[in-house]
Amino acid sequence: MTKLDIHYTIKQVNSICVKNSTFYDPNLWIFLDEERILNYASFLKSISSTKLVGVVVRSKNKKNLYNKAKQVTRICRSKGFKVFISSCPLVAMSVGADGVHYSQEYRKGRLYSSLSYSCSFHKFSDIRRTIDLKVKRVFISPVFKTSSSVLKKPIGLTRLLFLSRLLKCEIGVLGGVNKKNLRTLRKKNISYIGGVSIFFSS
Repeated sequence: MTKLDIHYTIKQVNSICVKNSTFYDPNLWIFLDEERILNYASFLKSISSTKLVGVVVRSKNKKNLYNKAKQVTRICRSKGFKVFISSCPLVAMSVGADGVHYSQEYRKGRLYSSLSYSCSFHKFSDIRRTIDLKVKRVFISPVFKTSSSVLKKPIGLTRLLFLSRLLKCEIGVLGGVNKKNLRTLRKKNISYIGGVSIFFSS
């Protein structure tokens, strides 16, 4: 994807998302996937500087999370991107990240005033989890069919709209979002769109 394509994608996402409480809060969130983004440093550097992009740093190897988070945060700071670290507040604070994104296995976590928080949302029973974690935003997934989570049934647009009205926090979507289905998210009360496919789909 060229810089022009990425710029157009960011602009399109921004037109779909409802305005949230902070004007420059990112609308487009990149969830770094080690299987699909092999050279994440090069990928992030290819995106033009903007305050409308956020990055969630994930790593299957927890021992490598700190080093990866440190490198990504340094790049993101130079680009104006916000940075969240997956499920580890201590790493987030140590590298100077903006917040923490809790994956599905986390039901409670210690809150630090210097960090913002989000969490994944996969099923209706996660409503209690969002309350316990006291998050500002949730990422509902998978909204569409996705190759990265073939065993998970897509939530679909009807249930997405219902959840966006039910949950008392800002709503993000994740899972199978690409250029072809992006427009179907209009008027669904969505504040954030996340993923990886959106950058690599035709």
